[in-house]
Amino acid sequence: MRRAILAGTSRRKLQASVPKMPFGLRIASYIVPLLKPQDSRILTKIQGEVDVSKMADTGKQMLAALCLVVSCLCVAEAQLTPNYYQKTCPTAESVIKQQVTNAYNADKTIPAGLIRMFFHDCFVRGCDASVLIDGLDTEKQGVPNINSLRGFEVLDAAKAAVEKVCPGVVSCADVIAYAARDAMELAGNLKVNNWVGGRRDGSVSVSAETLTNLPSPFANFTTLLKTFQSKGLNQNDLVILSGAHSIGHAKCGIIFSRIWSFGGVPGQADPAIDPSYLPTLRNACPQNSPGLTINMDQRTPEVLDVNYFRDVNNGRGLFISDNALRTSPIANALVKIYQVPQVFSPSFVNSMRRMGNIGVLTGSQGKIKTNCRVA
Repeated sequence: MRRAILAGTSRRKLQASVPKMPFGLRIASYIVPLLKPQDSRILTKIQGEVDVSKMADTGKQMLAALCLVVSCLCVAEAQLTPNYYQKTCPTAESVIKQQVTNAYNADKTIPAGLIRMFFHDCFVRGCDASVLIDGLDTEKQGVPNINSLRGFEVLDAAKAAVEKVCPGVVSCADVIAYAARDAMELAGNLKVNNWVGGRRDGSVSVSAETLTNLPSPFANFTTLLKTFQSKGLNQNDLVILSGAHSIGHAKCGIIFSRIWSFGGVPGQADPAIDPSYLPTLRNACPQNSPGLTINMDQRTPEVLDVNYFRDVNNGRGLFISDNALRTSPIANALVKIYQVPQVFSPSFVNSMRRMGNIGVLTGSQGKIKTNCRVA
């Protein structure tokens, strides 16, 4: 009996010493790792068991955000299918993965470039590899892309390798998609199952379309959301895909006005920036040095993890668009939810799947190119 009492006392002391996780985060960290795409019924369960009328505003926002997370785990795959090349080119995915892995072993920053390439391809004319086309007026030359996108040589190597084993079978669009999948696995130390293929290649690529279709790092939340909604994505996709900013780097010129002359006032910084973080940004990006680069995430710049959301939550997001996530109640709640690794990983993968369905060419549409750089 004495042992039982002491054991119970020890457990109570241990429980008292561990900080309680907020209600919404506790729910999210428990349910999301258990969910499968068909488990949208859990959404109804959450909504039915919680009396929203008795919750504080922050609680309502957290519940709404959780419901959005769960509902977005149900992904429509357009006409794309897993193991698409199983019969026509069974080694395609492994061949591409080997090229991505080789590049990663030589340069740990490559995953950031490949994930961003997939994003920039899909948001302009859909996921059709139009971002890879060479030319004086192609997407490569668009302001958001020129001297910015990275990983072209990795995709060239992957395409060349797969052409050797299966000539004229695997599209450039799928090479980008599979490479982005491999990049997620390498940088995020996670496993992505049932990644789909079946995309075909487009032949039109226009530089001006990058400015009208890609979200700007200077955009406010309303503008960002409109851009994502125009692609069939939603607020949850906007927030979780922003998590890609946990890897890679940016040109100092993009944040120069934010840290040195906010609102056009010399020496003024954006008041939304954590004041204790400002010296770090200014040391990395001194005045009159717009060509220098800065890591998007100062702690783990080569790891796809939750530090991005922790930084945004604490006023340490790099771009104006990162901080914009804090200006919407639901988005701000999502930022808090995605600080839980077990929630972040499956949600990021699922939103990448959703993005990979944007404007795809399938069936007899488009073509299968042997050279991704030509129209």
